[in-house]
Amino acid sequence: MVKFLRLTFIWILISFTFSRAQNITVSASTDSTNYKIGDYIKYQLELKYDKNVKVELPPVKDSIKVLEFIQALPVDSSVVNSKIIKKYNFIFSKYDSAQITIPSLKIFYTVGNDTVKKFLATNSITIIVKKLPVDVQSDIRDVKAPIKLPLNWLIIALIVLAVLVILVAVFFLYKYYKKKKTLIEKVQPEVKIPSHEIALTRLQELELKKLWQQGLIKQYHSEVTEIVRQYFEDRFNIRALEMTSAEILAVLSYIDGGSKIVNTSDNFFSNADLVKFAKFEPMPKVNEEMMKQAYEIVNQTIPVPVPQVVSEEKNV
Repeated sequence: MVKFLRLTFIWILISFTFSRAQNITVSASTDSTNYKIGDYIKYQLELKYDKNVKVELPPVKDSIKVLEFIQALPVDSSVVNSKIIKKYNFIFSKYDSAQITIPSLKIFYTVGNDTVKKFLATNSITIIVKKLPVDVQSDIRDVKAPIKLPLNWLIIALIVLAVLVILVAVFFLYKYYKKKKTLIEKVQPEVKIPSHEIALTRLQELELKKLWQQGLIKQYHSEVTEIVRQYFEDRFNIRALEMTSAEILAVLSYIDGGSKIVNTSDNFFSNADLVKFAKFEPMPKVNEEMMKQAYEIVNQTIPVPVPQVVSEEKNV
């Protein structure tokens, strides 16, 4: 009786192990075992597993280092007798002659809710890559002889006709353009508005907005300083919009026409910086003074026109 129970237990254990092993099967194959240098080697992994099995495919490209990877082909998937069958195809090549063994790959998987990973190893494959036959006695020649195409006179005639049409079209277009050019009136040169006129106009427009009277004090100070900075850029050719107030004052102190407005500009920028950066709330008188100083800066730096000197030749 004990012997019978022992045999029964062993049979159940073997059956359980066999059923667990049948959850997944893996195999590897190639489309041939003999290749020539440069041939495509088709490598296939075939996996058959139950629906409750989750499979992790290894990085085939990096795992098979004895061959040069070319590309991965689309996966062929199907279901047969409630088994999922997936065929993974890859293209490799080899550029040296040798006998090569493609190593086995580990296919990891889990069954159902089991978090323990198991693996099966694929079979290794041995292939032979042979050199191309070379006849050392024969002359060097192309792999394929050049193909001689017969002349198609119809195509040649069409090409010649097309070239003539293009040349005639270019000629008439040139004539038309030349004729049209003589009829176009001379374009008046663009009149450049002086920088001080632009600045004074912008200051007048800012006054009409009445920003600080509406409580928009910071916006008012930002716009009035931006007008003055832009004026400095246009008038003195300096990058005032990108410079700090101290840098602008330093440049004004040594350029022609700028030294006389250094003190006014210093007071102007100091008040503006207090409002913009120190959250200073100026009195209405300070806001009015900012506009007066802006006008003063522009008016004191208006370029003085240089009188033209006409020389008179004396008769000897």
